[in-house]
Amino acid sequence: MIIEIKGASFENYGAWLMLTSVMQRLDKIAPNAIIVLASRGQASLQRRNELGALRKIDLRARWLDLNGATRFIPAFLRRFLIGRGVVFERDLDAIIDIAGFGYSDQWGGDYAIRHAVAEAKRLAESKRHYIFMPQAFGPFSAQTTRDLIRRKLPYASLVAARDQISYATIRDITGEFDGLMMLGDFTNGIDMADVKRHQIPSPYMVVVPNANMLGGHSTQQGWAARYVDVLSTAIAEANELGLAVILINFGGRMDQALINKLHNLWPAAELASVTSDLEVKALVSEATLAFSSRYHACICALSAGVPCLGTSWSHKYEALYDDYGVQDLLLAPNVAPVEVRRLIRNSMEPSAAIRSKLQRRASELRANTESLWRLVEDTLKK
Repeated sequence: MIIEIKGASFENYGAWLMLTSVMQRLDKIAPNAIIVLASRGQASLQRRNELGALRKIDLRARWLDLNGATRFIPAFLRRFLIGRGVVFERDLDAIIDIAGFGYSDQWGGDYAIRHAVAEAKRLAESKRHYIFMPQAFGPFSAQTTRDLIRRKLPYASLVAARDQISYATIRDITGEFDGLMMLGDFTNGIDMADVKRHQIPSPYMVVVPNANMLGGHSTQQGWAARYVDVLSTAIAEANELGLAVILINFGGRMDQALINKLHNLWPAAELASVTSDLEVKALVSEATLAFSSRYHACICALSAGVPCLGTSWSHKYEALYDDYGVQDLLLAPNVAPVEVRRLIRNSMEPSAAIRSKLQRRASELRANTESLWRLVEDTLKK
């Protein structure tokens, strides 16, 4: 069985965590599967080689999509290229899509969802599988985009919406269909055995900024003028409480300017030195407190019982904090500095029992993740 894991990235730790989660589980449910990743730059090439994955060649750009034509490439030539580590769409038995939040008007254009649903239809027509792992969808405003989704998305074997808003977005376009369901994020089930841990000499708070809080993609424009000030307030309060502060670049190059700005304002804050997704997950999950604007960094904290103040630029954050029952920890753009300080102090009070509450909920959500993987396993066995 040849399976492409689509949407993987090694610069954004959230995307990397999703890839690791899928790889770990495929080792158990499809141990003989050949893994395929698309070609994405030098860093991806190196990581792909480390994972022993083959390289998929995508014949598409913007509106043009020639992947369907790969069925005309002679079988002997495709077999020869597989031996050289290269595959085309026609060689795949399944695609597991971990885009996370790749299909939405918020990114401009509809190329991504247009190509995805077309691929789902082509695979289904030759009795293969396209699996959308839990992710956020929408909004989709263009009628042409909605028509494409309505006609082609139901060909996917599984479409897992990560929250109620995403589920409703798809259902309102397609109606109910067998493969559509709502299932939460799946990185909470990653095996963390034998992961390198960083020895931090004192209790610490991690701060994970996100440049999307300042940009045009955000649905809450009020953050643009206040975001750095609110982060600074949180760091100041952590210092007063005797917590070390660790700045983590979770999103890659796009977040580095924010990291630099915060470090200039707070030079005593430590810059995280991590080289893998599991290292960064361990660093967040063992913190005393977290302040995060990166979705999967929030999950790393909340799923480990770590109180995490969050900010939102997309509906997926509101849904996540609802899932964990800590909506009061998700800050509004007009939050007052005194409220930020109060939330930090309250989160550390043993009497607040936030950690135990989060741990109970995290256990329930991990059980849901196991249900997801049973669905994926059943699908791949068909």
